Amino acid sequence: MCSSMRVNGPKACNADVPAASNEQERHGGRAPRGEGVESEPADERAIIARCLAGERTAYAILVERYKGLVHDLVCRMIGDAMEADDIAQEAFVKAYISLKHFRGESRFSTWLCRIALNRCKDLLRRRGREPWIRTAQNEELHIVDAVDKGDAPGVALERREWEGRLDWALARLPMKYREGVVLRHIEELDFREIGRLLKIPEGTAKVRAFRAREMLRTLIEDEGTRR
Repeated sequence: MCSSMRVNGPKACNADVPAASNEQERHGGRAPRGEGVESEPADERAIIARCLAGERTAYAILVERYKGLVHDLVCRMIGDAMEADDIAQEAFVKAYISLKHFRGESRFSTWLCRIALNRCKDLLRRRGREPWIRTAQNEELHIVDAVDKGDAPGVALERREWEGRLDWALARLPMKYREGVVLRHIEELDFREIGRLLKIPEGTAKVRAFRAREMLRTLIEDEGTRR
């Protein structure tokens, strides 16, 4: 599922990219704070060089480092956690195949997220940009999953209700605002990095994120009054 802020413990990208060792899993499937999108890990260029030299297992380090980031991003953009697994996988495979074209002008994480965003946009175009709608079966499964993690049933239901409203509102934002608010307020990227990722000025990134947040607030409040 897409959590209210971040996806914790998404399924790992699977066999199309190399598996990581246990030692690499110290990152927990997410770019550690102080690394990742905030500042490029010092070893990253060396890892990429190893990949380009034909060491396929080196790519597993990058998969482990950024799989949480990419899954979170995709899940919030398309609203479907199961489909997000596939798109995140496709993004990592595409990045691996295209790694020789990575010139290092941006962080690897920025380049990877751009690939993932383009995959999301392709999917939404094929859908006709129709919002993803939770079914009763989806909702039941998510609630059970939350309770299994130790939440009291009432807390799980309240959280699922909020997440459903947020997903509903995100799905109704125009693409440029959806990606702006997801990158800033859910993925917690700074505006400079958002600008690089979307290839827009930093000031434009700030405006989009602010407007998107206001649009989300209005949508959620209006939806709440109709209940």
